[in-house]
Amino acid sequence: ERTSGTLRLTNMGELKMEKKGDAELAKITSDIDALKEEAAQPGKLTEVIEKMLAHEKTYRLQADFAATPRFCVAILDVLHTAGDWKGINEHIVLLTKRRAQLKQAVGALVKRAMSFIDLAPSLAVKTELIETLNTVTSGKIFVEVEKARLTRALAKIKEEAGKTSEAAEIMQEVAVETYGALSKHEKLFFIEEQVRLCLDKKDFIRAQILSRKINPRSFDEIVKADKKAAVEAARKAGEDVRQMDLDAAAAMSIEEKAKAEKAKNANVDHAEGYFELTDPTIPPVAQLKLNYYNLMIRFHGNEGDYLEMCRCYRNVMACEVVVGDVAKWTPSMKKAVWFVVLSANGPMQQDLLHQIASDPKLNDLPLHKQLTKQFTTKEIIHWDTLAEAFASEMASETEIFGGEKGDTRKEDLRQRVIEHNLLVVGAYYKNVTLVRLGELLCLDSVETEKRLSDLVCSKKVSAKIDRPGGVVSFNPDSRGADWLLNQWVGKIDKLLDVLDKSNHLIHKEAMAHKVSLE
Repeated sequence: ERTSGTLRLTNMGELKMEKKGDAELAKITSDIDALKEEAAQPGKLTEVIEKMLAHEKTYRLQADFAATPRFCVAILDVLHTAGDWKGINEHIVLLTKRRAQLKQAVGALVKRAMSFIDLAPSLAVKTELIETLNTVTSGKIFVEVEKARLTRALAKIKEEAGKTSEAAEIMQEVAVETYGALSKHEKLFFIEEQVRLCLDKKDFIRAQILSRKINPRSFDEIVKADKKAAVEAARKAGEDVRQMDLDAAAAMSIEEKAKAEKAKNANVDHAEGYFELTDPTIPPVAQLKLNYYNLMIRFHGNEGDYLEMCRCYRNVMACEVVVGDVAKWTPSMKKAVWFVVLSANGPMQQDLLHQIASDPKLNDLPLHKQLTKQFTTKEIIHWDTLAEAFASEMASETEIFGGEKGDTRKEDLRQRVIEHNLLVVGAYYKNVTLVRLGELLCLDSVETEKRLSDLVCSKKVSAKIDRPGGVVSFNPDSRGADWLLNQWVGKIDKLLDVLDKSNHLIHKEAMAHKVSLE
């Protein structure tokens, strides 16, 4: 609450009566009502506006926090009643730029003007009003929430008109993460919209930069904060909140419980900050979380990062919107299996593959369970047999194996099968002829040598090819140059430690026997 003699603004620009003289407030209200009635008479609009501007100037120079915003809002009301949209835009600029204008007056003016946006008679008038409000709110921290919402509204109009690039540029002008009065819920939605528009205009670098502003844990933090606020509200209302407290405590981690206990026992109460109420048109947090992972899937799909796409689909399955609905999580589970199989072999890929293979939900998908079993078992996979067995499933996954990248991903799957087979052969054979290796891989000798060379260069397989003899020698126990270098560094460190200790003991003996070492 503000001090006596000031006012507080609501969301739609309404003014809350402060503790000022009732007679004085009644006089201000009656003067405004009289001027509005006079403005309704034919030909009186201009004269009434001039009178209102004179009153506004008088109260503004007196720094009257109650009267000045009321007259500013009344001017807009009169112009709106008369249908003078051009006059509304002109007077918004005029009133906000007047000398020694009060912040409260500017805030009330902007909020009342924002209530007219949806009442605009045409799209051109609506766009002009939003652009005017965008101009007057730029650089004013006390109307930063309105600035963010106006920017989003203008970007939406541009996007609906098919101007995606302009909409993306408009959204990027606002660094919404620096807006202190905006709720975290609304900030997340705003940044997600920025990322989505960048992806739509194929600006993947900027989309990646913007996406890093979102911490995935923020979604759960908002949910916990909302539950805590609900408990406090119920407690103030006198309701029984014991079960709510238990539920909230159960959802907290050990670190969060320790932090809450520390805050409870602190001697000084720190302010949590003031946040505007979240725009009711924004989707709930659970939906925002799902939207975030879908955007990340689009981004990683462009980059061809199959492992990250698999992780995103796993997170989608864990979202509240999806987790309880079999029809929703089943497609995500199928895609997670395909993308983990498409990922290049490595420690993280193997760890994720075994996690998915042990997921109970996979029991409802026998074909995909069989696919994971083949790649987790050290047995040769015949590409022709695999392609035939999963042909119908691959044809149904149009998002993965269809479109422009469909052929590339089918080739990547074949590469993963060959990679798996080479690792299996390397585990069971020490020496094998190139011809026999080609038979095991269902490849000719030229392609066999090429695929093996690629894996050796990427340090996934340790092997040597004897071309004259046509023999491949696998050496699973061999170690690369990095291992040898680390061993050398370790031995040098040990030698230096021995020298340091020897030097210390020599000096100790010299001091004990009073012998000079010079």
